[in-house]
Amino acid sequence: MYRKIISLLLVLAMAMSLAACSKTDPNDPYGIVPESTKGKDVSRAQHADNVFSLNCNVDYSFNPIIATNRSNQLVCSLVYENMVEVDNNFNVIPNVIDEGTPNEDATYWTFTISEGHYFHDGTPVTGKDLRYSLDRAINSDRYRGRFASYQGSGYDEKNFYVTLGIGDTQFNKLLNIPIVQYGTMEDDHPGGSGPYKYNADFTALKAHELYHSYETLPLDTIYLVEYSTADTIISAFEDGIIDAVANDPSSYTNLGYASTNEIRNFNTTHYHYVMFNEDPTATTMGKYVGFRQAMIYAFDRINFAENLMQDNAVASTVPMHPACADYPLEYAAKFSYNLDMVKTVLENSGIKDYDEDGWLEYMSGSAQDIEVIFIVCSDSSAKTGVVRKFQSDMESIGLKITVKELTWDEYLLALEEGNFDMYYGEVKLRNNFDITELLDVDSALNFTRSRDTAFVQYINNYLASSDSQRRAIFTQLCDYLNNTGSLISIGFESQQLIVHRGVVKGLDANIGNPLYNFENWEIMID
Repeated sequence: MYRKIISLLLVLAMAMSLAACSKTDPNDPYGIVPESTKGKDVSRAQHADNVFSLNCNVDYSFNPIIATNRSNQLVCSLVYENMVEVDNNFNVIPNVIDEGTPNEDATYWTFTISEGHYFHDGTPVTGKDLRYSLDRAINSDRYRGRFASYQGSGYDEKNFYVTLGIGDTQFNKLLNIPIVQYGTMEDDHPGGSGPYKYNADFTALKAHELYHSYETLPLDTIYLVEYSTADTIISAFEDGIIDAVANDPSSYTNLGYASTNEIRNFNTTHYHYVMFNEDPTATTMGKYVGFRQAMIYAFDRINFAENLMQDNAVASTVPMHPACADYPLEYAAKFSYNLDMVKTVLENSGIKDYDEDGWLEYMSGSAQDIEVIFIVCSDSSAKTGVVRKFQSDMESIGLKITVKELTWDEYLLALEEGNFDMYYGEVKLRNNFDITELLDVDSALNFTRSRDTAFVQYINNYLASSDSQRRAIFTQLCDYLNNTGSLISIGFESQQLIVHRGVVKGLDANIGNPLYNFENWEIMID
């Protein structure tokens, strides 16, 4: 059962390997110095050296569809192209295919394939490669969760077609996935069409001559280096040997780079939330609607984003990133942190201090003491910080909260066995902010024991809504969520691309490609 949960529950931070790829002399990690660089004339910056290098790890996959190592994923973003890109406002940027056109009920999509994209062996990217890549992504652990509605795809000389089981007018946002050449999925380094290709011994990346923006690529050569521990990776970066790193500041894999570097945050769909044990047969406060509704106002989301996450997150009272054009700003503001509202909603639902002992009770024949068990995984100080602040706030109004900070295995066991009233969760949502897996009664990600089947219909209505109606339909979904109190939004994490200050200009990192727009970077090296 654990393997099923772990494969679906995306709160588990990916294991980061701290080794790298090329077997270089530690006293000469660069190898051969490149003859020249492309791009504009720039001056040397304080921390620049005479080559540009990335870290990677031969013990992990270099297949972009299954790669889990953060360093290897960064390398892959230069070797492979995504079908589309998704910017920091979660809008689609056409790339190998255009934005696409759905049919009337958005169950059938037509995408036009762009010309001028070639694999590193000189063959053009075709619909056959797109279909092959999408099918492989659907069957991979890394991408499987986002394509639950996919039914099939086809292609002709100019177009790529996708059929869905349910309508989704934002399906194109899910296609920021890498393209691998047909038939190469099982290779250690599948065929790619990105701006750079591997050299013969996979110790460097060389500019791809057939890449559509080859003439503006800032470098002819990018070197791949090896450092095997967190300390040596950080030291190599701070010394200018490694020149760019991707970092998750909320994860236990956070490497803690110095603030003197240039840090570019980019938005993600990594969603923090709270849910309840709604089992009607259990002795749990989570089964009471009035209690759940009160908790909507009980979390200090601004403290989460600005202090606990050190500005590496954004607060949100609804399950959509505030950067989205469809975010219902005025509606969302109604559910902000407000302890007076917590008290009012509790009292209106019959939860108050009946015996005047300073603690709240609920009435069930007679006044019953309340003790809420709130579980949280101890892998993140931000998560535990949110829960501890909540505990303090609730006790200030007379509500007893028992917080259990659990190891990952203990946390999963408590979720599976229902040993909680409330739990703090984190999940990577799809780019269209589909929350089906949290609320579908048959989902392995739904630990609430709720049997409410109406959620899925509200979600499907939102997914199928037109651009002009999407905000209104999403607000209807949020209304139902708040009326039931079943899902409490906390906010969304940001992640980081880190480079040396004054060395790189033109950073434009996004959720699917931290090195997006690399051809327009200015890199200041000798």
